[in-house]
Amino acid sequence: MIFSKSSAREELSHWMMDLLPQSNDYLAQSGGSYPENIRYLESLLRPLWGLVPAYSNNFSGLLQVKEFQELLKMIHERTLPNITTENRQIAVELGVIGYAVGTFGTEFLDLLSEEEQTYFVQWLNQINQIEFPAGNWYFFLVLVNAALKKAGLTYSEQRLAFALDGIEGFYLGDGWYSDGKNQQRDYYISFAFHFYGLLYSRFGETATAQKFQQRAITFSNDFLYWFDSAGRSIPYGRSLTYRFAHVSFWSAMVVTDTWKETNLSLGEIKGLILRNLRFWKNQPITAPKENNLMIGYGYSNLLMSEDYNAPGSPMWAFKAFIVLELSEDAAFWQSTEEDMPNRQKISVQDHAGFHIQASSNEIVALSSRQFGTNELLYHSREKYSKFAYSSSFGFNITRDVQELDNFAIDSTLAFSIPGTNQWQTRGVIEKTKMYETYGVSCWQLWGQIKIITYLIPLEDNGHIRIHQINNQLPVIAVEGGFPLHDWNRKYQTPVVTRDTVLLTNHEGYSRIQDLFGNREGAVVTQGPNSNIYSSEKNAIPVLKTNILPEGEHVFATYVSGSLSEALEEKNYSISESADHYKIQQNDSIERVKITKERF
Repeated sequence: MIFSKSSAREELSHWMMDLLPQSNDYLAQSGGSYPENIRYLESLLRPLWGLVPAYSNNFSGLLQVKEFQELLKMIHERTLPNITTENRQIAVELGVIGYAVGTFGTEFLDLLSEEEQTYFVQWLNQINQIEFPAGNWYFFLVLVNAALKKAGLTYSEQRLAFALDGIEGFYLGDGWYSDGKNQQRDYYISFAFHFYGLLYSRFGETATAQKFQQRAITFSNDFLYWFDSAGRSIPYGRSLTYRFAHVSFWSAMVVTDTWKETNLSLGEIKGLILRNLRFWKNQPITAPKENNLMIGYGYSNLLMSEDYNAPGSPMWAFKAFIVLELSEDAAFWQSTEEDMPNRQKISVQDHAGFHIQASSNEIVALSSRQFGTNELLYHSREKYSKFAYSSSFGFNITRDVQELDNFAIDSTLAFSIPGTNQWQTRGVIEKTKMYETYGVSCWQLWGQIKIITYLIPLEDNGHIRIHQINNQLPVIAVEGGFPLHDWNRKYQTPVVTRDTVLLTNHEGYSRIQDLFGNREGAVVTQGPNSNIYSSEKNAIPVLKTNILPEGEHVFATYVSGSLSEALEEKNYSISESADHYKIQQNDSIERVKITKERF
């Protein structure tokens, strides 16, 4: 098993070096939303998240690495692009310089001549002259200025204070931030806010450093549930192409020794990190010729990319490699890797709007709060607004809103105006309520359909959805379960009964059941490259209506599926009164009582 020997640090270091592109030819593989010279600079700086810690015991070795050589050449020739508000993507790449200077000081800076240092510091200070988007970007001001301050170099105290104050404005409590004044609480909370805050804690002002560490400790209790025992994280939100950056939070907890105040052992954290890295090492995510990490998730896939993803962007995953700071004889490498600790079956995470179901092998997050707010964000409804996100099934990306086979109907409820065959689903969530046993979201489409959705996690790893619909025009509705990878109607046959659709194959099963009997079962097939994990075709069990007349309607749905556990027949029923829904399994005692919301 890889990364499991006493030489795990050496193995990991070799893999990191293997992920460096063989040449710069790969930079022509695709474009990006910022100019070519900035994309080139990104390709030199992002690898430093792994290279700097890997060579921290002997920085002269960096001088032999192509990426660092090319960066030094730009510094020596004074050809670094100016940092302006228009070019501010550069600021994103300066976090690693703040880390290097703040953590290692003159050991790193002495790689530059005195004249080069003067130029480089002047260039870095351009960051203090530009406008910043409100959110995790404030940490680039923090890391750069705090590092320069510690090194006794020119910096801006005013901009440092501005950024730290701004970050406070995003803190929600319980270890959680919001990435801007919005409802996005995705991986930028872990691999940006907490990751940078932990790095700052080693060279920043003491009281603020302790505050950042304490918040990370609290956050770890929730974030532990975002990973399954196979090493996979919940695929959710934007920038999924950064892949194993998802465990960089845990790497930062280790190198700062903050882990010691968590409820986890060093061996448990080591296992969490290395299982995730093993998972990714076994995926086809590098180009066969240039060897670069390709844009995508489980494979190369531009369909799910962001406009700011350039060919060098996926190397932000190198943030996970900061554990390479630790020498071979450090406790982390010498500790025995341990399994995932025992966890509750369901974790309620109010700030994220998640009810997370943690089974033995898979994680499912039922989502009732978050949605994308940036109009430039591609496929935000798929990345943020589905009902359920699974660590094993992943999710599908819409190719076209025309025709249901092109629309990512998995884990969502979509509506179409009769005669158009165009589909739309939950996007903006207008109101949210979180309870111990379920979550509620209120959303609408076109100003003419209002939906209140209840998501109820079950301890058997399935979940129930209830939808109260008030439509002011006739519509057709379709609701989908999990997408089953590599299911093809040419070779597999679905089981479709009056109220249930079951798909099975060598991968596992996906099942959906109508609990109120007012819809019909069907199968929607999706083309290759539509799922973020699997490049093969997939299929989704769905429930469909005929044309719904104007008025009020209620749907109730039971959804289950697994790629690792055997199918179990579970029978649920729902009764409705004026104010409540009651869920029962078979003839057992009442499972869940749900109060109807009056938004």
